[in-house]
Amino acid sequence: MLEVHIDDRDTQIFQLMQAALAGEHVLLFSSGKPLVRLTPLSEPAHRTTGYHSLDISADELDAAFSSEVEEEVAALFNPHAGNAS
Repeated sequence: MLEVHIDDRDTQIFQLMQAALAGEHVLLFSSGKPLVRLTPLSEPAHRTTGYHSLDISADELDAAFSSEVEEEVAALFNPHAGNAS
């Protein structure tokens, strides 16, 4: 792998790199053919768990465990329970 360090902020490659980091699609062409695409390296996704990882209010969470919802879920798992013949 070839590694190039960009130290000179007056070069065109630095401007292209900044454009790619800003979300621009940067393609480098030669003789009318695209050869290189500049894309930023993305940060690895950070997995968070626990209470603070929820993006839900306490009221919404409580509503998810209401008796109506529990009955509906129970009926989905046992659809013949209420149909005694």
